[in-house]
Amino acid sequence: MLGILMDGGWMMVPLLLCSILGLAVIIDRLRAFHAAGDSHEEFRKSIRKKLEEGDVSEAINLAASSAGPVAATILNGLSRFARLVSREKTVDEAANAAVRSMEEYAPKALRPLEMRLNLLVLVAAIAPLLGMTGTVTGMIASFDVMASSAGLDPGAVAGGIGEALITTAAGLLVAMPCAVYYNIFSRKIDDLSATIDTALADIMETIGEA
Repeated sequence: MLGILMDGGWMMVPLLLCSILGLAVIIDRLRAFHAAGDSHEEFRKSIRKKLEEGDVSEAINLAASSAGPVAATILNGLSRFARLVSREKTVDEAANAAVRSMEEYAPKALRPLEMRLNLLVLVAAIAPLLGMTGTVTGMIASFDVMASSAGLDPGAVAGGIGEALITTAAGLLVAMPCAVYYNIFSRKIDDLSATIDTALADIMETIGEA
């Protein structure tokens, strides 16, 4: 493997750095999403059930004991609702204020999961370009050998072509996992955002109509 990397020429150095950066971001984001939990829809349904039973305090406790942006957003809204009700605001006023609070808080809750995803996009875009650059330099080296040699040296020409092919393959191999994981992470964030939107509707339907 080391021999193959060396055969790819100097362009393999930035490609190696890109691969390390991409892998580090992927591992970091996997840990972040794991810490955020993966049963958000079930959690939302549990909160809705508590609200339908009129047990707002228990819903708040459930949200406080759960991890992730959905729980944090719901906790923010329900806590605001409880505070306003304790100040003798009407249920409708408190519910509307809770929903507005959740709408404002949701982007903040999702932001930690969105961190560094732009680096995956950057690596996915740059790595193929670096690979293509290595292809060009490898082909130039091959043509230089052909032009400067009185007789065709197949070994020297093949070395340049091999460098070109190795950097092209390396660029694609670095870019593809970054592109795939970026789409996976983006889909997870979209799902979380949709769950939060549904939780907003739950609060309006259950608390607002209580």
